[in-house]
Amino acid sequence: MRAGWVTSFAVVLVVTGGCRCQSGVQAARPSLAVAPSSLDFGQVLRGERQARTITFEARTQVPVRLTAVSLEGGATGTEGFTLGAKPPSVEALSKVTMPVTFEPSALKLYQATLVIESDDPEKPVQRVPLLGEGARPVISVTPVCEVAQQCRGQVTASPRAIDFAAEPLVRPAPIPASQLPGVVISNDGPVPLEVTKVAIEGADAAAFSLAQVEATPWALMPSEGRSPQLRFRPTSASQATYRAQLVVESNDPDNGRVTVELRGALLPNQAPQVCFNLVRATPPPPETGGFRDYNGAAQWAPLLQPPAAGYDFTGSRDVRPGDTIQFSAWSDAVDATRCTTDAESVRTGLTYQWRLASVPLGARPPTLATPTAPTMSFRPVASGDYVVELTVSDGQVSTTVTGRVRCAVKQDLVVQLEWNGFERVDLDLHLVRPSARMPGERFGGVFQFFDAVRGDGGISQTSGDLNGYAVRQRQALPGANFDWGGPGEADDPRLALDNTGMVGSGAEAELVELASLDQPENDERCATTSCSYGVFVHYFGDARAIATAPACTVTGQAGCRDGERCACSMPEARCVAEAAPLGDAGVGSGKCYPAPRPVVRIFARGEASPAAVIPLETLLPPDLLAIGAPCQMLEVAEIRWPARTLKGSLPDGGSPPPVVIVAGADDGGRVVSPQVGRFGVRPSGGLQCSADLSVGGGPWYGQNP
Repeated sequence: MRAGWVTSFAVVLVVTGGCRCQSGVQAARPSLAVAPSSLDFGQVLRGERQARTITFEARTQVPVRLTAVSLEGGATGTEGFTLGAKPPSVEALSKVTMPVTFEPSALKLYQATLVIESDDPEKPVQRVPLLGEGARPVISVTPVCEVAQQCRGQVTASPRAIDFAAEPLVRPAPIPASQLPGVVISNDGPVPLEVTKVAIEGADAAAFSLAQVEATPWALMPSEGRSPQLRFRPTSASQATYRAQLVVESNDPDNGRVTVELRGALLPNQAPQVCFNLVRATPPPPETGGFRDYNGAAQWAPLLQPPAAGYDFTGSRDVRPGDTIQFSAWSDAVDATRCTTDAESVRTGLTYQWRLASVPLGARPPTLATPTAPTMSFRPVASGDYVVELTVSDGQVSTTVTGRVRCAVKQDLVVQLEWNGFERVDLDLHLVRPSARMPGERFGGVFQFFDAVRGDGGISQTSGDLNGYAVRQRQALPGANFDWGGPGEADDPRLALDNTGMVGSGAEAELVELASLDQPENDERCATTSCSYGVFVHYFGDARAIATAPACTVTGQAGCRDGERCACSMPEARCVAEAAPLGDAGVGSGKCYPAPRPVVRIFARGEASPAAVIPLETLLPPDLLAIGAPCQMLEVAEIRWPARTLKGSLPDGGSPPPVVIVAGADDGGRVVSPQVGRFGVRPSGGLQCSADLSVGGGPWYGQNP
């Protein structure tokens, strides 16, 4: 029993002794951490405030008492720094903040020290360096005019100025903004810049404007900028020069107001720069081979500056009767600054007007397609020179340019028939080869069939008469041809235009027929002596409905035969019998119809000017050659072509010219006794000439009284 008590007592003593040992352990103490260890405000706009915070942290379970927080001056003292309300303490294991404000009043470096005193036994005093700098924005205003952007003004940086390119009073289209001069306004300082005003001032401020108005103020961060562009428009035709200022105001304390001198001048409106080209010639069907193209850069290069006398395309463009020829006023359809263009508006607002200033003498002007567009086309059918005129206007002034074009069949012999003013009348041109003409017969070889007698007495399949009716009949006769010269087709005749007198547009309304032939000396009768080609015009038919034609009577006597004046009162009218059947010269009742007047032009060796015009256009009063009645054949001329042995015999290597003998002409060239025959018959009640023969299984025309 004692023993057990003793043991328990001993344990108590051990425990009690242990507690006395712990009485020497220290209690928790305050511990203060301050962050950040330094405070750098950087560069701050002078006069502006910038706040930062200091954090106090109690790092133990014991609160920290802040006994004092103050500023200790450095090189600049405590100026510029302001402390917020000091917290009295920091609760255990918590944080509190205190604001510190920096407000520089000068452009200089500020330094101070924040001193924190607390009951932290280990760090009773802590110091935090404070640093800041007073700064200002720096405005930069630089005039710019980028040549690469097609800006046409001039600028200087010192003094700041913009000289605008001279401007017309009216510009149909404004200059694109990208091509305008302007200014770069940027902030070259370390602190934000506030642009408070961008405006134009001065006596002529109304003539200048910002291309795009942006409301101020603008806030520009360091290295940021804007580039407003400026436009100049004269306000009066009587004021030659203009001056104003671009004013830029900001919070840059040293350059609060920056000005840029603006200068402009009135440009008298410039006339458009005009050029044009014959860019394409397209043959009519059924010709093949496509068009002839003259629209390449090489063809345009010499045309960009028109000669003072106008363009001359006569030697550089191949234009043949019946071709559709196209003209263009644009040397580059994509680049509007190329010709045709305008200094003020490029091509915007330009108007175009094409016209034919002249056509070959006696020819009717062809219709122009799209005469008010940059491109235009027409179809010349009469041989000779056409003068094309283009006028381009910008609404104030205009420029006119002309160009001469030659329409020609470049062959040795070309015969052209015209009968303008007689729509629905069908005249046919006949060209008869020498070996088909019979001596002593005025109309020998006319309507020669495709079984003509050859020079050796045999029969060939060659017709000696080229005309529209024979050309059409040939298509139904196998082997029929117009093989007039040597082997091959090079010296065969060609009927380039065959008109039937139809009413309408295009070649059908031009009333022109054209026959051509190369190397006429290849006919067998031209070997050693001159030979004669015959030219005739046949009145093939008349579709005119002239209800008011006066009645008349054909007597058949001298002075009143079919197709003569008879009793017709109008000088240009002829009395046409109602019928001219086979074996009958046409007598009895009839009507007075205006008689078609043919004009024949004969061209030799590719010349543009005719070797002969029948009737002569220079006679006064005019020589009014007419064909009186359908079926009548008029002998026009005999063309005496030099012998083959004379080809190239002239000293210059050329050949003697042909001689044209006009049938029935007097010494003055006036046709006083027209030679007229009749081929075919005219049934009763119509003005259409009909065939009177059947040859080779088809209808043909023979000579009648």
